This record gives sequence, C-alpha cells and structure tokens, in this order.
Amino acid sequence: MRKIVYTVAALLLFASTVAAQDKALMANYQSELQGLFTQVYDAPTDNERYHANESALQLLSQALGEENSFRWTWDFGTLVSVLTAPDKKFRIFTWPVVNDAGDYECFGFVQALNEKTGEYDVYPLHDRSEEIVNRQEEVLSYDRWFGAVYQELVVTKNEGKNYYTLLGWNGVDCITQRKVIEPICFKSGSSQPQFGQNIFRKEPNLRRVVLEYAEDAMVALRFEVQYVRTVERVRAKRTTRFSLRDLFRRDPNPRRRGKRGKGRAVATAQRTSQAVQERVRSAPTQKVKDEKMEMIIFDHVGPQVEGMEGLFQYYVPSGEELAYVFVNGKWQMREGAQGRLEDKKLNKDFDKPLQKDAPSYKVTFE
Repeated sequence: MRKIVYTVAALLLFASTVAAQDKALMANYQSELQGLFTQVYDAPTDNERYHANESALQLLSQALGEENSFRWTWDFGTLVSVLTAPDKKFRIFTWPVVNDAGDYECFGFVQALNEKTGEYDVYPLHDRSEEIVNRQEEVLSYDRWFGAVYQELVVTKNEGKNYYTLLGWNGVDCITQRKVIEPICFKSGSSQPQFGQNIFRKEPNLRRVVLEYAEDAMVALRFEVQYVRTVERVRAKRTTRFSLRDLFRRDPNPRRRGKRGKGRAVATAQRTSQAVQERVRSAPTQKVKDEKMEMIIFDHVGPQVEGMEGLFQYYVPSGEELAYVFVNGKWQMREGAQGRLEDKKLNKDFDKPLQKDAPSYKVTFE
C-alpha cells in the first residue's frame, strides 16, 4: 500500500515539474518574441525590421511546435494580433511589416486542431494579396493568402455548426488601405485552413468582402448584436363586398320626396358608409417585428467624384452604413443599417456620427 502511495506521489511530483518546465519554456519564448516584434515595429531601417521579422517567424514557428503551446496565453499587445476560437479549434496570429516607402506586408500563422491526431498543426501564412486578381471571389489557402491583420474573430452558429468570420485591416501603401470580411473554414478531415467561403446570401460568387479606400479616410467595420426591424405588408381578408349596384338595388330613386323616400335615402347612406369602412379595414397594413440578430456593420465606400471608379485612393465613406445579418448560416445584406454603441441610449447624441478609430496596427515612419 505504501509503495502505491509513493508511486502516486512521484507521478504527481513529476507532472508538476513538467508543467513548471513547460511554463518556464513558454515564458522564455514569450520574452524573446516580444523583443523581436518590438524591433519589427520600430527598428529604423528596412533591413533591421525584416531581419527581426525573419527571426520572429523562425522562433514563433518553433514555439508553436511545442506540445502544450496552445494552452499558453500569448500577449504581444498591439504588435501582434492573436485570436483564439472559443471552441479551441484554432488560433491565428497576424502582424504587418512596413517598409520605408510605406508598403505593408502581412505575416502570420494558423495553429489548428487535427482531429485525427488530437494535435495542433501549424501553418505559416504567405501574403499574396497583390497577386490575386479576383480578390473577392477566390477561395485561398495558407500559402496563397489575402494578407490582413485580423482584429476580430466572429463565431456564429446554425444547426449545431460553427461559422468563423475574421474582420481584418491592411495598411496596403501610402495611398490606400483596406478592411476585409474574411470567412475561414477547414477542409473536411484536415486541419488545413481555407480562406473565403460561399456564405453570402444572394451573392453566389462572393467569397470575401474587400473595402479599399483612401489612406487618410476612416471606415468602420465591426461585429454587433443589434435589433433588426422587419416590416411586412399584410392585407386583411374582406368580410363584405359592396358595389354601386348593391347599394341602389332596393332604392333606385333615393332622391324622391316623401317621408318614405327620405328613409330609403338614409338607409342607402348608411350602406355607403359601411362599404367605405369595410374597404378601409381591408387595405394593406404593416406588420412590424423587432428581434436581436448578429450582424457585421460597415461603412459603404465609393469615389468622391464620378469617373473615379476603381481608383481606390479616391474612395471615402459615402455616409451610408450597410450590414451583413447572419440568417440560417448565411450573411445576408441589409441596407440602411444604423449601428449603435451599447453604452449609449438610442436618442442620445443621435445627430453626431459614431466615433471611428484608426486601426491600432497602423505604423508610420517619418
């Protein structure tokens, strides 16, 4: 009995020692990577920034290959975006490198669960955004990626299935920037990520939404759970129908003199009033329904003046807000959206536009 107790105690001590060693190892990775990403962000020359980035790529790939790396909570502040799915199916790291000319290149990794092995596989992301012609229509892989720094991971559900949508930003260059609505999924029976999905209702060729606009413009893109008002026209059933022939059938001459004729004229007037009331009751009515729904709200962008279509350096918010509402496993477009902040009353500061903040990952060099 004593031998069993000693064995159990030894196993517990070994497990705690291993856990402590894993924690120390990951903390060391975290510290080294923090220093490298700081250099990637603010080193004074292209050569230094890209050299630091290459070192960071190698070290992070090595760290993510450690057995318990998915359990570690990575935190690099605003230098690197780290988003983890609530169901622990995957985690995605993204960050930009900016050269002296102001051009952005994005880098990252996807750490995804392999359900066959129970382990997490690691996929490096290769930014090919400038090579992709049909950027809103192509389904892309990790080695052909429409680069972005993802700032929010939206998880929606339908019939027990999870749908993942990434909201991202890319500084592009000195004249334009982008925001992206990017669905992400995983190939059946595999951990390999796939970017772009046909989950936009009534838009069969759309795989992702790309908003490109002027470098100095502010464009909102955010996920919210808001009330949606649906107005439906409803026509009531008519219970009685009248025609002029029916009204005057019993009294062909309601204007004739005499007490009896006057009574018939009054009866005819009453029937006329009743017919009007029936027609009013049978007119189309509106059925209004308010319900909370998940939605992605964003500014519509367009050229400042006609003739500049396709020249994105002249694109700015048009003043209209659009929304994709999640309905039965699809994102459905709704025009004329009005996003509201949860901590503000609906009738407070309504005449002022909502604050649009600059992306936290935007880097500038003098």
